[in-house]
Amino acid sequence: PGMIRAVPPWFPLLAGSVFYAFALVWAAGELPEDRVPLHFDPTGVPTAFGSRAWFLTLGTLFGLLVAGIGAGLYRLVATGSLARVSVPHRDYWTAPQRIGRLRHMLAEDMGRTFGATLFLLTVVPVTAVYATRTDPPRLPVGAVWVVLALLVAGIVGYCVYLARYRYRPA
Repeated sequence: PGMIRAVPPWFPLLAGSVFYAFALVWAAGELPEDRVPLHFDPTGVPTAFGSRAWFLTLGTLFGLLVAGIGAGLYRLVATGSLARVSVPHRDYWTAPQRIGRLRHMLAEDMGRTFGATLFLLTVVPVTAVYATRTDPPRLPVGAVWVVLALLVAGIVGYCVYLARYRYRPA
């Protein structure tokens, strides 16, 4: 009764989805009807433009795709066959007495990975709005490269953690 319960493994995926949806809804009210940047070159200059409706359609479809893949993989590792799932020390983790713990750890990893991906994707509608408010339209290229570098460092660091520490036999 006074203890804080652990966060369910699916919560980061849900939270990332909600943040991304809110970013799209916010962008819908902020973007102009036309000349919305859809793609940028490495210097932050737009290379393709479209309508607000097209931007929001693409953003919605992409968000649903990422959330759907995340939810599908979450369900697979939580309840499906683990025959094709690759983990370090496979024999140890697939022993009957540890399979439940393995499923829980994999589900946490899917929730965290796809939740973080969706959370990061909130940058897309925010930067599109930013770009439409500058003349000529462009992104703050330094900030974009910093975000991308942090993303890559975070992914590499999390993968190293997973491979070297998380799935080590107890």
